[in-house]
Amino acid sequence: MLSLLNNIGITLLEQGYQVGLNWLGQFARIIIEGVGIIGLGIVVFTLVLKAITLPFDIVQRVKMRKQNLIMRDMKDDLEKLQQQYANDKDTYSAKMMELYKKNGYSMFGACLPTILSLVILIVAFSGFSAYSKYANLKMFADMSLAFNEAVLENSAKGTDYTLKKDENGGVITNADGTYILVDGQGNKVMDFTWKNGEVLKIEDPNREGEETCTYTMTEKGQIKYFTVTDENCYLSYFYNLEEKAGVTRQYEIDPEMLAPLLTEEEKTQLEEIEKNTGYDDAKKTAERERVYRTHVYRVGALAAKDTYTENKPSFLWVKNVWYPDVSYNHPVPTYSSFKSIAGSITVRHGDQKEKKSLSECVTEEQYNTLTMELESEKKAPNGYFILIVLSIGMMVLSQFITMRSQKDSTKYQSVDGQGATTQKMMLVMMPVIYAIFAFLYSAAFSIYMLVSSILSLAVTLLSNLILDRMFHKKETQKLKEEHGRTFDWMEKKKKKGSAGNGSGSQKKGKK
Repeated sequence: MLSLLNNIGITLLEQGYQVGLNWLGQFARIIIEGVGIIGLGIVVFTLVLKAITLPFDIVQRVKMRKQNLIMRDMKDDLEKLQQQYANDKDTYSAKMMELYKKNGYSMFGACLPTILSLVILIVAFSGFSAYSKYANLKMFADMSLAFNEAVLENSAKGTDYTLKKDENGGVITNADGTYILVDGQGNKVMDFTWKNGEVLKIEDPNREGEETCTYTMTEKGQIKYFTVTDENCYLSYFYNLEEKAGVTRQYEIDPEMLAPLLTEEEKTQLEEIEKNTGYDDAKKTAERERVYRTHVYRVGALAAKDTYTENKPSFLWVKNVWYPDVSYNHPVPTYSSFKSIAGSITVRHGDQKEKKSLSECVTEEQYNTLTMELESEKKAPNGYFILIVLSIGMMVLSQFITMRSQKDSTKYQSVDGQGATTQKMMLVMMPVIYAIFAFLYSAAFSIYMLVSSILSLAVTLLSNLILDRMFHKKETQKLKEEHGRTFDWMEKKKKKGSAGNGSGSQKKGKK
């Protein structure tokens, strides 16, 4: 018999491993998994998030327009202050604040949209970061589940009987020295006498009408084991009957039963091993075991690959949306990248919880075994930077248009034009922050940024159009009533409108 891994493949979420999701991560999971298509789910999540924040955005834009009206009202006074205190910034700032207070203008109102954008960015990033870790691990968990099921199709399927134990885990025997066999719920099955090497006859109620597995009593270092075999399966297993908590199965391969299932290539490899005069008996045994193990693992790895292909987390050209849209990342990571996915995860043992690193739960051997049929995906580019470029470009355009609409309010914030300079810096800083997120984190977040920027741009253009019409007459009438005159900006807008109408009339006359 050849030994196999104690736990075939890897087990993650289904076997007690969890990645914590905050409320926004749970919200993202419900929407994305509810939609069914990852990329579309991310778009829907962005739309929902925008719909929630839209009322606040509209209220803020109305306030900003009112602030602009106040700024235009103060324009002449601010220009006088700038000329009067051109060489005294501190006095200008103090006088400007007095004027702001007198007219009810709020400096905070001018920067609130930027603060709101940053808060939404941080909240959205937190949700996507948590969910992307969860989704990444769930993908590998589903693959490992398929791996295990495919391999264990060829294994004996016995019941985990064990010896009756006391509260401290010690084995209990009857007065005559016989042992008490119990099932997984602690229910007595039978009394029996231990005889090393003999088969224990068990009437298994769970396999009524079927041929039962064979339970052989074996001792290894004075520890009592059951070896469970099935004449129709090439995988058997054994476990410690005296183990205090649960049952740990250790699987073995029967080479004779597996031999008819080997591929021609594998049979050729075995023949070459036998002919190799450079191998001693120990080396030949090790090489034969490697061929047999690889065959069994490949059965599971092919099932894992099918699961990956059927549930591939791709969108458009990005092969895995939980990694950045860059060519130096790959849709299936190497083990060194995989173990850094989650940082730490919660391991549950009944009611007990324990924090562990992913590398403590999944070894490199197990990971490479699981992904042995996905080597090409470990080398392929995950993306081509397209989402990153589009999201940053759209972010710059959205920022630029927003800042253009706030031009009047920033012009007079400082005597040396520092307010306008600050806005220009923000025009650079915000895209830089977004770029860092886009390069370091998932393509899913880049999709969110792109859709969010498109929506922000549309809202800005539409709200400017609507608010222009709503406020223009009110602004003109109010200023006329308060000052008994029109202002330069009003005359310019009026002349511009007249010129447009005149041009249109001339064209009409020519026709």
